[in-house]
Amino acid sequence: MHLHQQIIQSKVDQISQLLKLNEDQAFLRLTHSIITGESLFSFDEADIIDGASDKGIDSIAIMENEEEATVVILQSKNTDSFSSNSIVKLRNGLKWIFKKNKSQVDSITNNRLKDKIAEYRSVQNKLGTSNITITVAIATNGLKKKLRKRDEFFQELNTLEEEYDNDTFAKFNLLIYGATELVDLINREDRQKQKIDKDVKIIYDANKPSYIKYYASGLKGVVCSVPGTEIANIIQRDPSGAIFDSNIRQFLGEKSAVNAEILKSCKEHSCAHEFWFLNNGLTVVCDKYDVVDDPDNAHVKIKNMQIVNGCQTATALALALDEAALSDNLQVLLRIYEAPNSDLVDKIVRTTNNQNRITSRNLCANHPIQKDMATGFRAYGYFYERKPKEFDKQEDIDPQKIAVNELVAQSFLSIVFNKPSDASRRKYKVWGEFYNQIFSGRIIEPYIISFEIHRHTSNWLRKSKYIISKDDIERKLANNAAFHVARITAELFLGKGWESKQKKMRNIIKEFQSGNSHINAHIEKSYRLLVKFIRMNKKFSSDLDVALKSSELERYIDDRLIKLSKKSSAMQP
Repeated sequence: MHLHQQIIQSKVDQISQLLKLNEDQAFLRLTHSIITGESLFSFDEADIIDGASDKGIDSIAIMENEEEATVVILQSKNTDSFSSNSIVKLRNGLKWIFKKNKSQVDSITNNRLKDKIAEYRSVQNKLGTSNITITVAIATNGLKKKLRKRDEFFQELNTLEEEYDNDTFAKFNLLIYGATELVDLINREDRQKQKIDKDVKIIYDANKPSYIKYYASGLKGVVCSVPGTEIANIIQRDPSGAIFDSNIRQFLGEKSAVNAEILKSCKEHSCAHEFWFLNNGLTVVCDKYDVVDDPDNAHVKIKNMQIVNGCQTATALALALDEAALSDNLQVLLRIYEAPNSDLVDKIVRTTNNQNRITSRNLCANHPIQKDMATGFRAYGYFYERKPKEFDKQEDIDPQKIAVNELVAQSFLSIVFNKPSDASRRKYKVWGEFYNQIFSGRIIEPYIISFEIHRHTSNWLRKSKYIISKDDIERKLANNAAFHVARITAELFLGKGWESKQKKMRNIIKEFQSGNSHINAHIEKSYRLLVKFIRMNKKFSSDLDVALKSSELERYIDDRLIKLSKKSSAMQP
C-alpha cells in the first residue's frame, strides 16, 4: 500500500469510528467533504444515491441560489484502483439525469435517484442550463499515476467529457481523484499559511506620480501598477497555490466565460495597453510592505503576501506567460494593504469580494454576531460551526453536539419564522434576505431548540420505513421535507409562544441533552399530518417538488394546524 493510500485509509477509519459508519459510507462522507469543501457534519443524507440501480452514482448534491446553481455528482468507490466499467456506468447515469424523458425516468427502481433527477430538472426549468455548473467527480483510493493515457479508463473518460463539455452548461467539470489527489487537497486545507515574501517590481517614473500611498488611523495602503509578467512569474513560482490561501475562491478554469475573456485579452498584444483600464486588478494583503522607489530598480518589498481578490486575473496571466503569449507591456493595477491582524484581513476579503455576488456563509463567518452565537451555544455544551470543517479534526467532540451555523439558521427560519420552504429550498436566503432577522441578537435558547427539533426529526425520518416507501408522496416527504415536519413538530410539541419562555426552554434543552425528550411521538404524528395535508390538496400532490418550495404550502399548513387546534379545544371538557 502506498503512503497516500494509507493516509486515506486512516482518515476513513477515523470517520467510521466517529460517525458510526461502515468503511464505504465513511469514504463517501470523506470524499464529499473534500470535494465540496463542506464539513463532515453538514452532509445531507438525502443526497445519497448509492444502492441497487444507482447507475454508477453515489451522491448528488444540488446547491441553488437565486440566479445559478451548482450540481456535484459523485462516484465514490472505496477501492484501490480505477475501473473503466465504473466510467461506463457513470456515463449511463448522466444520460438518465440529463437526457431521458420523464416516462423513462419514472421506470427507475432506485427511488432516491429518481427523486434527485426530478429535483434537478425542477432547478433546470427555473434557471436554465446556462446558469448551472455541473461537477462530476470520480474518487477512489487508487493511484491515478499508475494509469496510462492509452488505458481504456481514459478512453471512456474522454468520451464522457466530449459528450457534456460542450457549452450547454455554465461550466462542466470532470474531476478524477485518487489517493494522491485526495491527500493533496487535505494537505492544502491543513497547511498553515506559508509566509510568501516578495519583491514586486512596479512601474515607476521619478518625474511624475507613479503610485499612491494612503494612511489613516494607523492603517496604510499603496496603489501602484506592475508588469503583468511580474504577477505571472509570482504565480508560476508558487505551484502550491499558497498565495491564494486567503482568497475565498480558487481559479474557476479557462472555460469560465469571464476567465476566457481575461485570458484572451492577455494574449492580444495590440490591445495590451488597454488591460490596465479594462481589468479590476489585484488586491493584496500583507504583514508589512515598503516601497523602494529606486529609479533603476523600483519595487515593493512585501512580507507574507496574499492575493485576496484577483485570483482569476493572476492565474490567467500565468497561463498566458506559460504559453509565451503574454505581452511585455501589459500592466496591472495592484492595491496593497498592510493588514497586521486577521480581523482587518477578513473585512478586506469580504468587502473586496462582494462585487462578485458571493453570498456564502464564509463571508459572514467572522461577523461579531456569529462569534456571539458560538459563545452562546458553547454555554450549553454545543459547538457552533462558523466555518466549514472547523471541528472536523476534533475527535473528542460528540458529533451530535456540532451545530453547523447554516443548519441552525435554516432550522430557526423554519420553526420560529414558519418558513420551511425557504429553509429547505432557498437556504441562500439565510445569508441574504433573512440574515439580520435570524441573527438579531436574541437569546440563544430558541436557536438550540430549533436545531435539536430538526436534528431529531431528520434522524427519525432517516430511520423510518417511509424513507424507502414505494408511495411517492410518503418517500419524497421522508427524504425532502424534514424542515416542514420539524415546523409542525415544534407546534405540536411546544405549543405557541414557546420561544419567549426562557425557563421552559432551558428545561427542554436539558431533556434533549439527557435523552429524556418525548419528541419522537410528535415527529411521527407531524409526518402523518403532512402526508394527510398533501393528499388533501390535489395541487400539492400532483407536483410535490413545486409544493415543497411554495409559500402556499406553508400557509396551508398554518391554516390546517389552526383548525386542528380549534377542534381539539372544542373536544376538551
